Amino acid sequence: MRTTLEQSHFNCFRDHMMGQPIAGDADLVQNLNGEALRNYRAANYFGDNIVVVGTGALAHDQFVDAVSQAFHSLPQHGTGERPNMEKCVFTPSLMMVRDDEMYNANVGVFYDAPSIKHPDYYSFLLLKWIIGNFRIDKHVEHLNDVSKQYNGMHTLLGELVDVTKQDCVYNAYSDCGIWGNYFFGNEVFVRQMNYCGVCQPTIFSHFVNDVEVVRGRNALWNSLMNTESTNEINYEIGAQMLSLNRRVTRTEIAQRVSHMDAYHVRHLANQWFYDAEPSFNNWGPIEQTSSIGSHKYFKVNTMSTVTNAHHSLFT
Repeated sequence: MRTTLEQSHFNCFRDHMMGQPIAGDADLVQNLNGEALRNYRAANYFGDNIVVVGTGALAHDQFVDAVSQAFHSLPQHGTGERPNMEKCVFTPSLMMVRDDEMYNANVGVFYDAPSIKHPDYYSFLLLKWIIGNFRIDKHVEHLNDVSKQYNGMHTLLGELVDVTKQDCVYNAYSDCGIWGNYFFGNEVFVRQMNYCGVCQPTIFSHFVNDVEVVRGRNALWNSLMNTESTNEINYEIGAQMLSLNRRVTRTEIAQRVSHMDAYHVRHLANQWFYDAEPSFNNWGPIEQTSSIGSHKYFKVNTMSTVTNAHHSLFT
């Protein structure tokens, strides 16, 4: 089941992606009372649900004593009711929020993905770095020919002259996961942004170059070495303890992805993305897609191949 920490991060991610305030619904917040807060505290703040992480030059005994003094009054087990503890059910769907007063369109294309305990977790972690993130000023404006880039997603987006941003997102929880891409750009390219969200993962199920895998693996390794601040390290350890009940070192993560090659990624994409059921979220000036009412019209692009000449979302 998803822990309280995981649920809070999931809510923040969901609200951020949908352009909603992460502080909560104003109508609900103003109706909170003391009894609701006390029940929330009793249901979530107890010994079995808390991990205290300390890193750096710590005196172990003093640290343990300080933690004991600070938390000794907490009960070992929760006593309040914890709502929303059911396992998430992924429902592929279309969500269109049209707002023609916005300057640019926002597009999210997301797939069901493995949980942090799933055998494919580290494969998806590598895939996130293979796809990578895109910024028009960093990856396009200084290039003469975007088609000669090693990153397939960047090659696609480089041809769309007013798509300014793309982020590959992988959020894995203890019982489920979500993987996909967020795009931001001019409304002229709203159809193509949806297409890019399904095109590159699907193409990987037919063909992926070892150059992309090595580049993504190196980027992942570099990211592991760049986790240096105490806040980042403590958060990483705490999340692992809550989800896996153990510490996963950076060395272990690097070793788990070191053997993965193009064949492995192709098999992974074929299993999870080909003829899959993604969810499409469009908001902003999205007249080009909000007028389409069929999920099938979008989904058909998950069966595309590298030899297709026409795609319903790209042309």
